[in-house]
Amino acid sequence: MVMTYSIAKQFSATPGGRFRKHGPYSGEEFRDDVLLDLLRNAIGSDDMLVITLDGTHGYGSSFLEEAFGGLIRLGLFDREQVEGHLELRALDPLYETYRLSANRYMENARPQ
Repeated sequence: MVMTYSIAKQFSATPGGRFRKHGPYSGEEFRDDVLLDLLRNAIGSDDMLVITLDGTHGYGSSFLEEAFGGLIRLGLFDREQVEGHLELRALDPLYETYRLSANRYMENARPQ
């Protein structure tokens, strides 16, 4: 089964910075309050979680790295779990660079 989640429609059309202390809708907030549970559920039921990036006013690199790279960097999930159960989608070509950047952050993340 595929579970889908739209950041713009279900979290915020204006994603913020890296940490909660930088303001609302941070990458840390998205990861900790939304993404962790969604990904745990996908892994537990052997499903695919698809996160759609389209529709926001853009993403800062700090948001993308903290939200997605932080999954592996902080040791919350191992690389195989993330690769096997999380897919980022950009249906609109304007969001493809964000998708590529977020995937690169996950690929380059090293557990601390």
